Amino acid sequence: MEKSSLAPPTFESDHTANLFTTRLLLHHFLNESDLQWLNTFAEYELNTEQKKGLIFIREAGAIDNSTYRQLNACDVLKASNELRSLRDKGLIEQKGKGRSTYYTTGGVLNTDDDVPNTEPNDLNTEANDLTTEPYDLTQELPSDIREQISNLGVRENDQNKIKDIVYKICSFKSYSAKQIALILNRNENYIYRNYILPMKDEGRLQHTIIDMPNHPDQAYKAV
Repeated sequence: MEKSSLAPPTFESDHTANLFTTRLLLHHFLNESDLQWLNTFAEYELNTEQKKGLIFIREAGAIDNSTYRQLNACDVLKASNELRSLRDKGLIEQKGKGRSTYYTTGGVLNTDDDVPNTEPNDLNTEANDLTTEPYDLTQELPSDIREQISNLGVRENDQNKIKDIVYKICSFKSYSAKQIALILNRNENYIYRNYILPMKDEGRLQHTIIDMPNHPDQAYKAV
């Protein structure tokens, strides 16, 4: 891929789910369109590695230290320093903390709407329509799942019963924690702590964006 002027593939593994993910950006990296876009940030005096990082964020929506290292064949310290530099310049925004830290587009990039972009891709997530109202989300589910949800009592405390419904919901389609909570008409933190996390540990659910657990578009699908 490098010989063809493509970005190198990035790899992430999930031992709990017993799987790995590789991301391939299938367009020529730093092509004429990319360079034209990057020229608008000439005042920031970015190095080649940082430019690759910005292109990756534009394509994938986010980047973390591990992905930056793989993209640029550098060590942890260099990746951290260069990502922080991009953050301090307002080009990217930091999310999460510690090992869960990742970066999304910052204010400067978000306001640059007139610059041509490369073709969109669907490599990152299966979670769409994150702003859909709860009524619409419920209505798109199969009738048997809707019936089970409607039969849940407000104070239903049978965790296995709720887990089975969550599993069926995520078997039908990938949903974010917020969406699952809206469908079940329950608190998002409660659903995440008592059902999503345990079911992920049990190997029944997995992230749709495995390499960045705290990605803003994170969702869950049944295993």
